[in-house]
Amino acid sequence: MLARLKDRMNRGWMRNRGVSTAVRVLRGAGRGVSRGFTLLEIMIVLAIIGLIAGGVGVTLFRRFGRAQIQIAKTRVGDVSKSVKQYMLENNSNCPKGVDDLVAQKYLEKSNAKDPWGKDFAFKCPGSNETDGADISSPGPDKQEGTADDIKSWEQ
Repeated sequence: MLARLKDRMNRGWMRNRGVSTAVRVLRGAGRGVSRGFTLLEIMIVLAIIGLIAGGVGVTLFRRFGRAQIQIAKTRVGDVSKSVKQYMLENNSNCPKGVDDLVAQKYLEKSNAKDPWGKDFAFKCPGSNETDGADISSPGPDKQEGTADDIKSWEQ
């Protein structure tokens, strides 16, 4: 029987008999036909991914910087309110500094520094805020007296 089947195959009996063209193409696909990606295609995709990631990174970095400034403004306001509360409860006496406010639980320790890790400039009684203290943060450049300083009396 095997000999008869081989004989029929040699004569072309099975050629085009129920075997679809797609199946024949798939059977021969591994012979000389490449299925992978070229190096150029991979490099183009990586370049596109890099451009997208770079754009997202720049946007996130700007937003992070703005968020830090907003956090600093909030913390300066918190310190200013804590000083006023301290003065109300202590016969208008000024606290010695931000550490005094933290020690007496008028201010949380996490709010005692600006987002850049610097101490707040503290002057009590204030020359700009007469009913409280002048509180300022050196800002993103971490240097006092520059245009990016965050001040309690300018909020």
